[in-house]
Amino acid sequence: MKYWLKLVLSTLTVTGVVLSGAVGVLSTPTPATAVDEAPVMTVAAKNTTVTVGADASGTLFWSEDAGATWTSSGFALADHGVTSVIWNGTTFLATSFFGAARSADGKNWTRFMLPVGAAFDPGNLISDSEFFTSGTMSVDEIQSFLNEQVPNCRDGYVCMKDYVETTFSRDASVLCNAYEGADNETSAQILRKVSDACGVSVEALLVLIQKEQSLVTHTWPSDWRFQKATGYACPDTAPCDERYFGFYNQVYNAAKQFKRYSNPPGTSRFFTWFPVGSTSQIRLHPNAACGTTPVTIKNQATAGLYYYTPYTPNQPAVVNISAVGDSCSAYGNRNFWRIYNIWFKQPGDYRTMVTASRGITMAVDREGGVAVSTNLSTWTRPSVIPTASAANPVVEFGRTPDGDFAALTQAGTAFQSEDGGGSWTSLAVNRSDQPQTSVARHTVASGDTVWRIANTHGVSVASVVDENALPNNGSTIFVGQELTITKTSTLSTITSPVLPDPSIVVLSTGTTAPPAESSDSSAEESSAEDSSESEAEASEEAESSATPAPNYPPLEPLVTQTTRANVEYVVQRGDTLWSISRARGISLSSLVSLNNLSNPNRIFVGQRLQVSAGSSVQQSFHRVQSGDTLPVISARRSVALSELIRLNPTLPSSGDLRDGTLVRVG
Repeated sequence: MKYWLKLVLSTLTVTGVVLSGAVGVLSTPTPATAVDEAPVMTVAAKNTTVTVGADASGTLFWSEDAGATWTSSGFALADHGVTSVIWNGTTFLATSFFGAARSADGKNWTRFMLPVGAAFDPGNLISDSEFFTSGTMSVDEIQSFLNEQVPNCRDGYVCMKDYVETTFSRDASVLCNAYEGADNETSAQILRKVSDACGVSVEALLVLIQKEQSLVTHTWPSDWRFQKATGYACPDTAPCDERYFGFYNQVYNAAKQFKRYSNPPGTSRFFTWFPVGSTSQIRLHPNAACGTTPVTIKNQATAGLYYYTPYTPNQPAVVNISAVGDSCSAYGNRNFWRIYNIWFKQPGDYRTMVTASRGITMAVDREGGVAVSTNLSTWTRPSVIPTASAANPVVEFGRTPDGDFAALTQAGTAFQSEDGGGSWTSLAVNRSDQPQTSVARHTVASGDTVWRIANTHGVSVASVVDENALPNNGSTIFVGQELTITKTSTLSTITSPVLPDPSIVVLSTGTTAPPAESSDSSAEESSAEDSSESEAEASEEAESSATPAPNYPPLEPLVTQTTRANVEYVVQRGDTLWSISRARGISLSSLVSLNNLSNPNRIFVGQRLQVSAGSSVQQSFHRVQSGDTLPVISARRSVALSELIRLNPTLPSSGDLRDGTLVRVG
């Protein structure tokens, strides 16, 4: 229940909403080594002498021969992969979601945190299904996760991945089922058994432990971190109650307490001051003089987090969402949201794009949150791109031919701004819409109904009945019967007004090339090094490259398609809802809701689960051109290669693609 930030931060001066990021840490990578086999870069940029790229794991590489050979920097932004790399005229900048890194030479990197995260909603910190679903990770999955967070524990210390404790049995109550104690249980076993007993997800418990004691990632934890693992019975204004010390004790009692906050039958209605669906005044800090702010609490899980840690971040803490705010900033619930989203949301849920112009570097997150800087140390969050949101994400970010910042959303709206301030004006987007008809064939399986078939394919029951002339309004169908389902969608062609950053290069294995829109007058003015490169120098560099750079055609406009999602998944042996949600790119809460699972802890082999909502959705596609591969498309469209592979599971991850193929990019 502590409110302080559990990160090592620099001392910062706050003026208005201008806030420095978390202290930059010079990376201490493994010694740089040449790579025997050229890695596939997902994003890359160059100055006059060095090309910097990142592979699908987020590892950064550099090359002094235009990508003929690569050297690993030994540094990575691995949480969600590197989604953007540019040269802003003085510095290379690589961005992930919250994470970023800068380098003057492309070889030695300093990590810092970007103040992005426009999706933060203080009234919806986590959904009920994500918080109150037990059994979402197996013991092996929990152990693997812990091993990933701390591959090596410092000598002489026991890290959470290696922790064991003899637990004792607890009787069932109205809040939790019985817990059967055992000798030498690992932290992974304890987490799974507490989750099963109390109906709180393992993910929520892991995040709670991390935001309270940083225990999940700590490489040299002291005993007291395990003693106070979840901060249970540790009020901000008094010492901790030693009766609840111990890792098992802390985890179990915290999970039990979150169930108590919902006032279940058999308990008194005590926790009522943060009612779900109503607006409550929530304190900003333990210091009452800091005041309160209204928050509309949207679910029980969020209410529980406020009962547990009764403070919400103030504006400076939200603006600088990965670092510190001011003397009235509290960070516990903000950190819970941030850690959960970094660890357990799909990589495709997040994306940070960056460009530079007129001495300003601007980063934009998927929901349209804008962060700008003139020195890569001090950032402001002056605006949000109009109409952008999680439902209408930014799909392209760059510049106009005049050097203004420009963004295109999935819905096809585009905006420009001189400096990213409060003024964003509309950009013209040329669009043509054409209806498109597709016919699917469905073979009736055991358990099918016409309603289920129609819902799966995103059409009405009446249309299935009429098209297949089904008797009795479709009440009689038989196993093996073949049905046709015809549906129409709208295929939209958009001419994007957004040009990529001029420093971005297009990569295939071992080669680099600038995009067609690789330079303009504003770009030359913004970079002294770039403007000093003569045509002769550029020609000499091209001739010195071991492999000639391919001449890619200009990018065609994105193709957008409005359709209905209609995907099912058949449960396999060893599946859990958590593993299915991760593999299929759907949140756990949506998976539970779509399938009306009364007991989400029980699924069975052969069960058909709907893994998309069946509602109208708009998707963006790149039409394959000569020489395109997924890595090339990844670089040209600024979409991480791992995300492209997830969106296009039937396409080869390397090698040429057939011209005209539509590759989904958003």
